[in-house]
Amino acid sequence: MRLHAATAALLLLAGACGASPWPELPLPEGVRAQSVAADSVLNGRRARILRAEFSGSVDDALAFYRAQFGKQHVENPLRDARVIAARQGDYFNTVQLRELAPGRVQATLMSTLMTGPGELSRVLRDTQRLLPADSTVMNTMESSDDGRRAVMLTAMNAVDLQTNRDELVRGLRQRGLNLAREERAPLARGSALTLWAESAQEEATLSVIDAGEHRLVVINRVREARP
Repeated sequence: MRLHAATAALLLLAGACGASPWPELPLPEGVRAQSVAADSVLNGRRARILRAEFSGSVDDALAFYRAQFGKQHVENPLRDARVIAARQGDYFNTVQLRELAPGRVQATLMSTLMTGPGELSRVLRDTQRLLPADSTVMNTMESSDDGRRAVMLTAMNAVDLQTNRDELVRGLRQRGLNLAREERAPLARGSALTLWAESAQEEATLSVIDAGEHRLVVINRVREARP
C-alpha cells in the first residue's frame, strides 16, 4: 500500500529534557512534516505531536500502522476516529485517524515520554489553585508557540455552578485578571457558564458545565512570554 501526502503539519517538541532522541514516528511514503510549535507537556509528561493528511481510507491507514507497530499494539474507537498505539522504548506512541472526506485521512501522531518524574510548571500549579477545594484534575496540557505560553486544565468537582463561578472569579482577580464577560447557556440537563478574563499579558477562558451530579471545569490561559 502507498499513501500519498496531501498536506502535513506537526507540533514538534524539542527534547531538551535530557532524554534519548524522540522516536521517528512512521509516516507513509511522501509525507513530510513541518514544525508549528516548540514545546508541549501533556499531563506532566513531555510529548511530541504530529498531524498529517494523506490520501486513502482509515482502513488503509490502520493497516499501515498495524504493520509498523507489530503485534504489541492496542486499538480503540474514539468518537468519529480510530486510535492505534504501541510502546517504543521510553515512549508511548499513539496515532489517531479520522476521515476528513472520502479518500482523505487526517492522522494525529503523538509520542509521550513515559520515564522520569512528571513536570508541573509554575503556571500550571497556579492554575490548579484557581479550582474550588476537592476538585479533581483530569487532564492538563501546556504548550509554547511564537512567544505565547498556553495552559489548558480540565477538572471535575461536586460544587454548584454559582460557587464555582465565585471561586474562579475571586482567584482571577487575585492574579490581576479582570472579568471581561460572562455568559450562561441552558443545557438539556443543567446549564453552562463561560467566563472571559484578561490582563496586560494574559487572556483566560473558563467554562463550567453542569453534568448532573458533577461540574466539569475547563480553564484555558494564554500568556505572553516576558522579555
